[in-house]
Amino acid sequence: MKANIILTTCVIVLFAFVVFVLGCFFWIIHKTEQIQLYPLTAIVMEFDYDNDLVTCIDGADNFWSFHGVEDWHMGDFVSMIMSDNGTPTIYDDVILQTEYAGYF
Repeated sequence: MKANIILTTCVIVLFAFVVFVLGCFFWIIHKTEQIQLYPLTAIVMEFDYDNDLVTCIDGADNFWSFHGVEDWHMGDFVSMIMSDNGTPTIYDDVILQTEYAGYF
């Protein structure tokens, strides 16, 4: 009788563990499918040399900042690869990569 209870308990714990792992797996896959990347071009507008921060503005008047002032000049075009973080709003989007795209 005692062995039967232990076996039943082990099966329940194992089943719960498998359900938890599969749930985490499918949640991760679902979350990563929703994140989209998109390109964005902006113009360099301002430098913060103390914090090594470049601030630029895009065509919709949104300001974006990234690190690395040493390679940029005022008026440079910057092409950015952006991540939308899986949300519809742009205010939490993240700059993943920046590239020089010319001078205005």
